[in-house]
Amino acid sequence: MAHARWTQNLIEAGRLQEGERVLVVVDEPLAPEGAQLLAAVQDAGADGRLELWTGDRPLQRAPQAALDAAETADLSMFLAEKPLPEEGAARFSLLQTIAGHGGRQLFLGFVDGELLRGELSQPAADLERPARALLDQLEGSKSVRVTGRAGTDLTLRVEGRPWLSDALPLKPGQMANYPAGEVFAAPHKDGAAGVLVADLTVPYTVEGLVDEPVTLRFDGGRVTSIEGGRAADLLRAIVEKAGEGGDVIAEVGIGFNPTVSPRGHVMLDEKAARTAHVAIGRNTGPYGGDNEATIHIDCVFSEPTVEADGNRVELPE
Repeated sequence: MAHARWTQNLIEAGRLQEGERVLVVVDEPLAPEGAQLLAAVQDAGADGRLELWTGDRPLQRAPQAALDAAETADLSMFLAEKPLPEEGAARFSLLQTIAGHGGRQLFLGFVDGELLRGELSQPAADLERPARALLDQLEGSKSVRVTGRAGTDLTLRVEGRPWLSDALPLKPGQMANYPAGEVFAAPHKDGAAGVLVADLTVPYTVEGLVDEPVTLRFDGGRVTSIEGGRAADLLRAIVEKAGEGGDVIAEVGIGFNPTVSPRGHVMLDEKAARTAHVAIGRNTGPYGGDNEATIHIDCVFSEPTVEADGNRVELPE
């Protein structure tokens, strides 16, 4: 039976093996696509199960049926058209349940049927080689400095933290987004100083690209101010509502996927070549950090330069 190309892309990215138990989770707008993915998973020889991310939104915890299935799932594929920032802890609880027993997870946020049938149905780029080249330059570094065209100049302490990439084969206990195309690490929660200027994308704020650059100032690992236009106002409100840990440095990532162009879609933009992103909020579990929070928000900026322990990092063209 022929299946949509995007379903095959996810099956390949998840390294699905015949006989595995696969949990497909979708929010209600993607219920038809969830059924398509389930059929493709089952035809690939897996034991598939479909669960809806539904309930009284925003969810304070993952649906119990999904958590029960996650207890034994070898692979989870979680697709959300309308993820909410307040549901970060609920999403993370599902990931923890799966990764805790060696399962794997793919997550696709802010996706709809049109994107799945369009761009995400194109052949996936093989990015393992540039990923390993970047990891070779970054692994073992104590600090990194990232700058950007719009004014980003941020120093981050990463000593002892693993550098990871979603462009490498997905292994037990790991998570990845789709499409692939970044290397990332979780800085120490007191290890961020300087300024971040997100001139491309800040999710959960305005539609598309930011209305004007969003400037976050960091001292001692925490955000001390958020300035800019409407996107900045909305981000400030999200951080204030999140409470403890929501204003703490969470991640630094470098994008290198040459097939993606920024367009205001965070799950794509953070992978695009010639971009980088810095996140605030939660970075525990597979991220490799120790800051707990109810949110994880990536702020994407353009034309980065990166130094590791004072040495210039050669970024892929």
